[in-house]
Amino acid sequence: MASVKAMLGDAVARLFFHEWTITAAREVSPHFRRIELTGEDLREAHGAGDKVQVMIPGTGPRTYTPFAPDRERGAVSLLVYLHGAEPGAQWGRAAAAGERVRVFGPRGSLQFSTLAPAVVLFGDETSFAAARALRELRGPEAPLSFVFEVTHADEAETVLAELDVGPRTLVRRGPDHLLAVERQLRAALARHAGADQVLCGNARSIQSLRAALKASPAPHARQKVKAYWSPGKRGLD
Repeated sequence: MASVKAMLGDAVARLFFHEWTITAAREVSPHFRRIELTGEDLREAHGAGDKVQVMIPGTGPRTYTPFAPDRERGAVSLLVYLHGAEPGAQWGRAAAAGERVRVFGPRGSLQFSTLAPAVVLFGDETSFAAARALRELRGPEAPLSFVFEVTHADEAETVLAELDVGPRTLVRRGPDHLLAVERQLRAALARHAGADQVLCGNARSIQSLRAALKASPAPHARQKVKAYWSPGKRGLD
């Protein structure tokens, strides 16, 4: 007989979490998989830049930015970065069509709809789906610029080309690479007068860039910050 604790856990999960079905899972590149999921609640409108938390048994939730919403089918896609042996990467590698997963959300995160017409976004591999969601919201001609710090530039180009995020600059991680990132961000802000700035991805990189941009301010409107992860810590969002 199931324990009272287990029964209570299942009851809470049914109350607060949705159950979605994986309808497709495919490799985009060696370190990325695109996973499509369907669920009745996905027929409702959700905001670009929202987040969903996938419940991974035994480890807790992992957070992703949904994109490619299809309200008629009740579907969205997630891009899973297969980084090392962490639980989210293991789930992403093993995910297969027909499996059911529990999720919390979608719910507000970056709320792209509140941003200025022009946006300059900094991120990394964990930010690619957010960039895609912003491009979907604004359209192909919108004044958006993306600057990403990446480990494998060729692979990142392949993934971003498939996601069709538009103009982007990739900076390979290495000694003092954030100086190059800062230069690219300043150049993008100079091109887009009155742009909002979004900094997401690695908490340490965000902290360094915010300090540099504060010490010698670059022209921009508002700044939104969302740290997705930090070395040595579990997912932050």
